[in-house]
Amino acid sequence: MEKEVATEAVTSKGEVSLPVDAVDPALNKRVLQKLDMRLVPLLCVCYMLQFLDKSSLSYAALLSISKDLGLVGQQYSWASSVFYFGYLAMSYPTSYMIVKFPIGKYVSATVIVWSAIIMLHAACSNFGGIMTVRFFLGVAEAAVAPSFSILIGTFYRRDEQALRQCFWFVGNALAGVFGGLISYGVAHITTGFEPWKILFLLFGGCTIVWGCVMLFFLPSAPATSTFLTEEEREAAVTRLQTSTTVSVVHEYKIHQVVEALLDPQTWLLVVYTFAINIPNGGLVSFGSLIVSGFGFSTLRTLILQIPVACSQIFWILLAAALTTFIKRARLATMILMVVFSVVGTAMMFAIDPVHKAARLAGFCLTVAYVANLPLSLAVVTSNVAGYTKKTVVLAMVFIAYCVGNIAGPQFFKSSQAPGYRSGLIAGVCGFGVSLLCLVLLTAYYIGQNKQRDNEGAIVAGEQEILVDDQTDKQHRGFRYML
Repeated sequence: MEKEVATEAVTSKGEVSLPVDAVDPALNKRVLQKLDMRLVPLLCVCYMLQFLDKSSLSYAALLSISKDLGLVGQQYSWASSVFYFGYLAMSYPTSYMIVKFPIGKYVSATVIVWSAIIMLHAACSNFGGIMTVRFFLGVAEAAVAPSFSILIGTFYRRDEQALRQCFWFVGNALAGVFGGLISYGVAHITTGFEPWKILFLLFGGCTIVWGCVMLFFLPSAPATSTFLTEEEREAAVTRLQTSTTVSVVHEYKIHQVVEALLDPQTWLLVVYTFAINIPNGGLVSFGSLIVSGFGFSTLRTLILQIPVACSQIFWILLAAALTTFIKRARLATMILMVVFSVVGTAMMFAIDPVHKAARLAGFCLTVAYVANLPLSLAVVTSNVAGYTKKTVVLAMVFIAYCVGNIAGPQFFKSSQAPGYRSGLIAGVCGFGVSLLCLVLLTAYYIGQNKQRDNEGAIVAGEQEILVDDQTDKQHRGFRYML
């Protein structure tokens, strides 16, 4: 007997109520558990390896890579920034290929490619070599974060997405824990082979194994997920049809591209992402050097990456809890995290250098902003409807991510080591601009929801958004989630 699809009510405040009769509750729970057990761990481990590989240059800096390659002046900063030139070059092509190809296979293939590139780092002998491999590493890694956010938006309902986005992003912080431990161990190797070369070979070897695992086990869409039974696949599709989650559409729609470019929320998200990643670019590339500059030895600095990473895990889990258990708390939580980061940066800047522990505590407070990347992706996947529009907005966000990360390391002047005064000032400015963008975005969403309420636009429960691949602008019954 054909089941009747329930409606999804949207209140005047933009809250989404879950359907109670679209899918049998026990079946719905089983499907959700299977998705959580298969999809989220694959993404989390992959993102951990991605961040390990991306930040490996920071660990290698403590293992004398600059000396061995003859890097002088701002050459280390450029070796850090050039990664994002490659990322930037591939951002828009990635948004196109995500639409045209099975997303699970595509992103898995890029993982295998970048693992080979990270191993090639060990063959570098000069500035030109490290610049080349860092550029192509950025090209290969450009697919990861946007693909993961699209996958979460494809498999989960809007109200379920923020928590899952945070869960796979925990891999970012886990990379700091394992990276610190591995680097500490590698630093004790006394063979004739340089420790930083061993580090790159080890990171790349682990990644290529996981890329092969993903190639066989990462699904691309609910309807084609072989780890679900036929009944569960049907339920996985049905449960999404009662929300405004957009199904995979292998058609690139130009009118949605135009709408994305004219949408105010797009540009607020873009400027926010650019601003928040100015401090991010500096801290990722120079984090270990900053901690070393507090007065710690090289080996102690490598170990201290672990408490810094643990603080990131705390902030990410705190953000996940706040957005899960408090309604309409995503943007408010993001604002709170940026405020913490401003305070932490001020502590690093203002506390007397003799108080090493206090300055390290400030660094742990500064990294609170890292919880905002998965939340900002959840904002995009929840509030941007239309498959092509969603991929374009994500591409623009990641272009801004690249530009911010390119600019960030340039504020960290080698002549200012170990304090890096201009880098910390630039970080505070970036946090300030990002805070303003979040406040304006909150006001925009509230205004749009009230306008649609006044129009009498109500989500009636039909599948027009899903079936017709409508955008959030086209469907006036759409409500933006705060």
